[in-house]
Amino acid sequence: MTAVIRSLADSLRRFGDDRLEALLVARPDLASPPPRGVGPLAARAAGPTSARRALDALTLPELHLIEALAVIPDGSSPAQLAAAVGAGPEEITGALERVITLALVWGEDELHLIRPLREGLRTPAGLAAPDPADPAPEEAAQIIERSREDLSSVLETLAWGPSAVAGSGKLATQLIARGIVVAGDDGQLRIPRPVQLALRGGRVHAAHHARRPLPEGEALIETVPGSRTAQAVELAFEALRLAATVRSFDDDPPGVLRRGGLPQRDLRRLAERAGTPVSTLATILQAAWQAGLIGHDGQEWHPTRDWDEHALLPAEQRWAELVLAWARGHHVASLAGTADPTGAPRPLLSDQTRREGVRTRRGALLRALQTTPSLSATEESLARSLAWAFPRVPAEVIREETAALLTEGRVLGVIEDGALTALGQELVAVLEEPAPTAHERLAACLLQLAPPPVTEVLLDADLTAVVPGRPAPELLVLLDWTEVISRGGALTLRFTPAAVRRAIGEGRDADALLALLEKASRSPIPQALTYLLRDEQRRHGRIRVGRASTVLTAEAEVLDLLQASPEATALQLRRLAPTVAVTLTDPGFALQVAREAGLAPQAVGPDGAPAPEALTHSLRGGPVEPDLVTVEGPELRIPAAEAVARIRAADAGEQEKSLTDRLLEAIAEGRELRLGVVDGRGGIETHQVVPLSLEGGRLRARQADGTELSVLVHRVTLG
Repeated sequence: MTAVIRSLADSLRRFGDDRLEALLVARPDLASPPPRGVGPLAARAAGPTSARRALDALTLPELHLIEALAVIPDGSSPAQLAAAVGAGPEEITGALERVITLALVWGEDELHLIRPLREGLRTPAGLAAPDPADPAPEEAAQIIERSREDLSSVLETLAWGPSAVAGSGKLATQLIARGIVVAGDDGQLRIPRPVQLALRGGRVHAAHHARRPLPEGEALIETVPGSRTAQAVELAFEALRLAATVRSFDDDPPGVLRRGGLPQRDLRRLAERAGTPVSTLATILQAAWQAGLIGHDGQEWHPTRDWDEHALLPAEQRWAELVLAWARGHHVASLAGTADPTGAPRPLLSDQTRREGVRTRRGALLRALQTTPSLSATEESLARSLAWAFPRVPAEVIREETAALLTEGRVLGVIEDGALTALGQELVAVLEEPAPTAHERLAACLLQLAPPPVTEVLLDADLTAVVPGRPAPELLVLLDWTEVISRGGALTLRFTPAAVRRAIGEGRDADALLALLEKASRSPIPQALTYLLRDEQRRHGRIRVGRASTVLTAEAEVLDLLQASPEATALQLRRLAPTVAVTLTDPGFALQVAREAGLAPQAVGPDGAPAPEALTHSLRGGPVEPDLVTVEGPELRIPAAEAVARIRAADAGEQEKSLTDRLLEAIAEGRELRLGVVDGRGGIETHQVVPLSLEGGRLRARQADGTELSVLVHRVTLG
């Protein structure tokens, strides 16, 4: 004969190792540190804080069972629970097993909800909190029966709505007179819980939604085979182009708001300069920030030391780093610019865009899209699917995050037309992989799907240049000298006087460009292009800046011009020779000052040859405060199997239990203890009590006469 389950601890002792491991994985806070025995484990599981956190992990059918158990009598059978949610016993089996595994419910033939949830869920399923003045269930049923004939439509409306009712007219007076609605001390009208249950026919919920709604939408039609993959690859490389605009922060850094974050006006300016919508650039910058590639010194945003290493990586690895930072981050870039609770706009790259649990919900949405690879899922159907998985998250948050996923996912090339791309499918496959493995697999996927880079350019006499494919890294310098005409299967550029003048003004070398074009072009360089480059270069003075102290070399009259300019005062130049000057400032600052003076400096290496202007950065990037604890709770510090083994050993008496563990065990079993409490004079007062809870180092217990006492644990002894 099976022994009766008398407590949550009894229920957990019947768990197999696999089920105990599942409990600790789902609720890792229970094993930090590992409890010494099943009793202390049960007491932790029944703690108010841990129980409330566990509620956030429930799906809609599981939450419905918990709410129903908070309403129906304690000790109800599974059949009674099923009836309370409008289902048959077999329909709730999976959800019931899950909430038992999570240690929120215990029992078999008689089901019991743990005390913090039974007491803490005051208005489950929209029902009013219980009140001593509420009518008995039989009386409530009679009240409803007497009113059905002339108030049937009103009763149907009231049945599944909230218990709070607004109104003061004739109908409200009639409902109050019949006892269907009562007025509280604050004048607020409400439907008593027994009356609303009678309106619902004894059910707490109208129906049991055991299966998660799948995304819905029209079938995807790919007119040209492979076009969706090609589009995804193009979007991925466009994301890298936008990420590369971080390099411009050295010369023209955006500011930092007093409360942190990037000013909206600077974001708009950066987006305009990059030739992309604000929302697109916001997604890229947010991912770069979370990857630690940009940071601020309190005044300005700059690339970081991680950016220096990132910029040297192959393109596919740089994309993998960005997309993983987005998928595993705790921020929503689409919130930038929206109003916060105070009405002020939320700045990008700040804690204002952080949202607890968004990483988990983002992963859930991506997995939902994986189930319907041939459909263009609608935003509404995705929101319904997400709401089923996270029923306690407000509907507005669900809608915002669903829209954000579709917008931000497209920017990075993982979502297109409401469906995962080939890159998105690979992202979902590596969501739970360790970071190095995930990074390697994503980079390999993009490398495999992307066409080989093109190393040639087609030049035309009308000053256009066409790169027939994805440009190789050495051709990206063309973007600095041209205006973009079109993007797509080919990149079409045009050399204009304004673009060439801007490039030379930023220190670009026209001779180096001509050498590159001679090597990459299939045809001779048009004479008009050569004249354009030579003419614009001739109009600018040339300064060569090296990395000695810093050393500046130029013709004597050019250095005279620089020294005479008011901008150069900060350099404190010292002339070593008519054509040589030095400054104690760093080369980056000298370059910037020379440009402000209207000259066109160029960075050179120790050998005097032109050098790239990439600076070495020491700033640390990413969010200011690391993400230590998320909505999922603290991480399981040891493997679940090892934690279960320790619990089993302690339960078998192989480890001595501490005072705290013995109190927790008594709480879990509802067992009486003889308790000693040290008073202020060092004496000990003894009490026969039933411990109720242990939170924040304070024990709450009920004495034999029904009164409760609360005492700090360090003052407690056990007789």
